[in-house]
Amino acid sequence: MLPKRIIDQIVVILKKDCRRTLKMRVPGFPRPYYCGFLLRDTKWFNTWASSGSTYRRRSDHTRNVYCDLRVGNYSFDQVTDGGLYDNDDERESYHHVTVPIDEKDYDGLRIALWRLSESKFREALSDYSDRKAAGLSSPDSNKKFNSFVKVKPTRHIQYSRPEAVDEMRWVRFCKSASKWLSELKHVSGNFVEFDSTQLTKILVNTEGSVVVQHEKVFTLSACIRKLTKEGSQLEQELVINVGSQSELPNMRQFKRMLLHKYEQLIDLIKARKIHSFSGPVLLAPLPAGLLFHEALGHRLEGSRLLSTGEGQTFKGQVGKHITSEQITIYDNPRLAKFGGVKCIGSYHYDDEGVPADEALLVEKGILKGFLTTRAATKVSGHKSNGHARNRKHQRPISRMAVTVIEGEDGVSFKELKQLLIEEIKAQKKPYGMIVYETSGGETETTNYDFQAFAGEVTYATLLYPSGREECIRGVNLVGTPLQALDNIIAVGDTVEVDNSYCGAESGFLPITTISPAVLVKKLELQAKDEELVTPYILPRPRRVRNEH
Repeated sequence: MLPKRIIDQIVVILKKDCRRTLKMRVPGFPRPYYCGFLLRDTKWFNTWASSGSTYRRRSDHTRNVYCDLRVGNYSFDQVTDGGLYDNDDERESYHHVTVPIDEKDYDGLRIALWRLSESKFREALSDYSDRKAAGLSSPDSNKKFNSFVKVKPTRHIQYSRPEAVDEMRWVRFCKSASKWLSELKHVSGNFVEFDSTQLTKILVNTEGSVVVQHEKVFTLSACIRKLTKEGSQLEQELVINVGSQSELPNMRQFKRMLLHKYEQLIDLIKARKIHSFSGPVLLAPLPAGLLFHEALGHRLEGSRLLSTGEGQTFKGQVGKHITSEQITIYDNPRLAKFGGVKCIGSYHYDDEGVPADEALLVEKGILKGFLTTRAATKVSGHKSNGHARNRKHQRPISRMAVTVIEGEDGVSFKELKQLLIEEIKAQKKPYGMIVYETSGGETETTNYDFQAFAGEVTYATLLYPSGREECIRGVNLVGTPLQALDNIIAVGDTVEVDNSYCGAESGFLPITTISPAVLVKKLELQAKDEELVTPYILPRPRRVRNEH
């Protein structure tokens, strides 16, 4: 994180070079009407160990700049499809995104900004011409919308101190924990990793805005694996993303968490393997959050309403029921903490300099709105709710930040299990399923592909009408969004916070999802795409004990 002295110097340079870009001219082509520089200064440390040995210890300091240079005017510029596909790393400008980290001589930074803005200007002119030419042969469905809505300039300068990271402590921590894991019976592979990312973001634009913010994410993760005799690679993973090192577990707490994962791994070794399932499913809070994120969240990103290549599942559906009446969903980037836990998806201003605002998405099952940027999604009265985000060189598009799912008439998890049993009997199914843990998901939103989503199940059980549970493996969640959301019949009364990362067109970003458990009347699971591995020929070597 940058100190005040350096931030103030960089702001002056960015403001000067930002205004300078508006002087560029090419006869016969439109002029620049807007320029914004978003500089990210990142200090990073990472170490990981396996079986008691350190494999990596690395720290880095990088700095890059995203340049949003627009030609034409606010009503019509070069950006098409909501900027969804403006992320090509083959363009010339990509090679000028990285800038010097020198904090005494800033000539290198100015030269880098000059090269970056020059290449962005040429690319903008080319894109503008392409958009004009395309309008001769096919209608431009977004021509009636303003390309970029003007906002009042804002000044928000935040100074913050970085957290001191004791690198050797974390190296020893990862080594010790991985050694302990390697000594557990049935564990054939493991790793433990610590990652620290602390960054300063400085945004300056020709409208007069100056925004300085800071982000901190600390990650402690571990994975344990077992290669079965049949060649299946079973694993359990623990990932903890937090906003401060004080929220990370100590060694005793970490081992307790890992023992829980180890017990689940033993269950999976003995587990029955199934290949498919269709019926009632109870999703614990974190898997339920994944369901809402994949089935609904990405489809409520307003940028997708501007792309003809998107399926636009919920376009024109505002005011209509899209899910159970018990469900209300909103996204509030200003929610810095929930239940004492820091939300890593939180921020004050988005990457277009717009104040973060709470976006009500669904109220009692009725669609209320979308996550928006400064790209207008209606003819008049468009107002961004501050959800434009990007990672590096990609154009910011509307993205989730801190998504909260609330349910009415929530019941305990024990009661949800009983409701699941009643649903199993009503559907005359031999069993239902409880998904306790998932490790990630994906969804298809383009009109070229099927409108579907998937979630990787890492721990689940079958629940029989008698109440008996049986651990199973071999399947992942899969479904279509409208059917899955419409089949929610009950919600839990307790929510959990899931700090994680989400990947989309504008990059890999920190997000927070806060969700209760949900009972779904009908959900499908399909066989995992599993590649069998040849079992080891030799037994694992015995550990060499150091003698002093």
